[in-house]
Amino acid sequence: LLSPAQECALHTRRFMHDHGISQEALCDISLACYANAQLNPRALRYGQPLTREKYHASRWIVEPFHLYDCCPENDGATAIVVTTPESARDLRTKPVPIIATAQGLGPKYGFSAFQERWFPGMFYGNVGEAIWQRAGVRPTDVDVVQLYENFTGPVMITLCEMGFCEPDEVEAFVSDGALEGPNAKLPFNTSGGNIGEAYIHGFELVAEAARQVRGDSTCQVKDVALSLVVAGPGYAPGSAVLFGTS
Repeated sequence: LLSPAQECALHTRRFMHDHGISQEALCDISLACYANAQLNPRALRYGQPLTREKYHASRWIVEPFHLYDCCPENDGATAIVVTTPESARDLRTKPVPIIATAQGLGPKYGFSAFQERWFPGMFYGNVGEAIWQRAGVRPTDVDVVQLYENFTGPVMITLCEMGFCEPDEVEAFVSDGALEGPNAKLPFNTSGGNIGEAYIHGFELVAEAARQVRGDSTCQVKDVALSLVVAGPGYAPGSAVLFGTS
């Protein structure tokens, strides 16, 4: 196990085996990232659309990950300013309130934490319950999500552990363009995410979540009241932040 791709592949393959999930679920997640990147002129993959045929024809990196299941390595930067509500009222840019945050981990800490109790999980079950309790909302109340995808596999597991669907439902949940575009069933990684926009270690997802609340995303979802970010890389610890309009 020499790379994150290899470690993550073990979790993903076991999760797929346990719940009867096919390669098409990973493909649908990758297609959504690329489709949303086509709306974002900043994105590395802007002007480079992906098709299902091209996805399946691409080389394996480590099964079950094809080339297009993996994020790029690239230069880039983003910045977030966090301040008090009082100071935010004087800013030129519309402030975006932080509604709730949460972080947590399993019995052990570590990137290589293959723990019997959690495997093949991604350590977000306790994070999800904490953030929903603190915010006083449930996953069905969220308008748009930004989920860390160094690889497509953790997206499936995160959706389940954060409470958006059950593992046996996740393939249907992400299929048929359900994550693509501003009018998706669940608008997801609307800037293109790590895979389609750029890999800034997931920090760009925080900026996109704030844009969605402000209303100035390139893939703007209508009337966003709650915008969720779940950080990665899918091993302990996990964390999440929920932005909102009030």
